[in-house]
Amino acid sequence: MSINIRLISKHDLSAIVTIQDTCYGNELFEDASLIQRRLLSQPDSCWLAESSSGEVLAYLFSYPSCDKQVAALGSEFSRYTQAELLYLHDMAVSQNARGLGLASRLLNCAELYAMQLGLSRLALVAVQGSVPYWQKQGFVVVSLCDTAALQALASYTGQDARYMQKSLVG
Repeated sequence: MSINIRLISKHDLSAIVTIQDTCYGNELFEDASLIQRRLLSQPDSCWLAESSSGEVLAYLFSYPSCDKQVAALGSEFSRYTQAELLYLHDMAVSQNARGLGLASRLLNCAELYAMQLGLSRLALVAVQGSVPYWQKQGFVVVSLCDTAALQALASYTGQDARYMQKSLVG
């Protein structure tokens, strides 16, 4: 199967919401209007994988952020003038595209984009027991002390959420 990786456009939002609905439980649902606002605020750091027929198979939303800053579930993407890392807010692969390496390809896009911006780290919140997956990708759990970051992390209720980072330099 031929796969194309490209930036997300507003025309892709319906397919993205469909994938989100199949990959996450109701407690992690984020509505289409919020997803669209995020896309409009960060159009250069949101990618998708699609089949040669145009079927959206996977997506990744990210944005430049600061060290140990957590995006609360359902929040707008913050804008930082002095970004320190690229924050991966949401990545999902449709069930019929699992095992095609799409998550790795999207992660590679994020890594290349971060380096183009002069950023040397990625960060994310691992949910739904995904810490082992992210550890295999080179991420490590990072402790948070800031009250606001801990409250944002707690917004992922019942998800055993962990803040993680990955260094992009050896």
